[in-house]
Amino acid sequence: MPAATPCARSPSSSRRRCFVPDARLDVRFADNPYVSGVLGDIRFYAASQLRTPEGPVLGTLCVFDTEVRHLTASQGDALDKLARMVVDVLDLHRHQALLHQALQAADEARSELERSNRALQQFAGQVSHDLKNPLTGVLGHAENLIDIPAIAKDPDASFCARRAIDSAHRMHTMIEDVLALASAGGRLRLEPVDLNTLAHAVIEDLDSPISTHGGRVTVENLPTVAADATQLRVLLQNLVSNALKFRRADRPCHIVIAARAHGDSWDIAVVDNGRGIPPQDRQRVLGLFTRVHQDVEGSGIGLATCQRIAAAHGGALRLEETPGGGTTAVLTLPTDTTPN
Repeated sequence: MPAATPCARSPSSSRRRCFVPDARLDVRFADNPYVSGVLGDIRFYAASQLRTPEGPVLGTLCVFDTEVRHLTASQGDALDKLARMVVDVLDLHRHQALLHQALQAADEARSELERSNRALQQFAGQVSHDLKNPLTGVLGHAENLIDIPAIAKDPDASFCARRAIDSAHRMHTMIEDVLALASAGGRLRLEPVDLNTLAHAVIEDLDSPISTHGGRVTVENLPTVAADATQLRVLLQNLVSNALKFRRADRPCHIVIAARAHGDSWDIAVVDNGRGIPPQDRQRVLGLFTRVHQDVEGSGIGLATCQRIAAAHGGALRLEETPGGGTTAVLTLPTDTTPN
């Protein structure tokens, strides 16, 4: 019996190719039941390794026949090529499995984030409720104190009572800001929102501070957009309130709410003639607890809340300088708004 046919190395690659013209004459296969006739009558056998580009061998691609054959060079190259294609298919399936795992992990992370956001909103609402109740009591008693004749006649006692009232009002505002921040960017309820109607509702809500500070708010022709009306109202109210707080003492406060179509989006601008924000601080103040003018009371949460609402609508918020001085806050909303 002749010696076993050695494995041939393909000249085009490091892949090893084995072939046996007649398995009956090969000591490695002669007694195999698939060759001896017990289970089959295999004669010809050829195989090419399934080798990955990184080097490891996954297995072999085998070809059988019941007739004695010889493997030509072109047939051997075709077998090697087919083996490479099999490796590519296996690699594609592996990457599909990895992609599926990644998508599944991303979906689980998104679900967990939504659950965490809901828990945060519920927690913030509960804490806000629990804090506001005793705070309302403190505020009421402090306001009653200042009306007592003995307190009103005592400058020191009257000063302390007024300081307590001011502090209670600031804490109430901060609680409301924290609650608004927790709620911002949650699940959106998208519907057509007439920004003209919304802007006038905001002005009505802020009628007292607008009148107190001698301000004037002009609403130009605004579009109807797909948005969450409640969250967009919070955003506009924050921007108008900021314009009132950071007004200049040397000129009447004038605020303009306008809109401009910009490609496939709307730019909604709240323009004021107030103190303005230095260029180097405009991005920074959109973060939490960041304040530029320390002489004006505030929590540093309002603009961060506005930015979260803008992002949840698939838009963005940026701050620019108003020609002649002041700040222009621009909310960019896509015309086809979908929640993130």
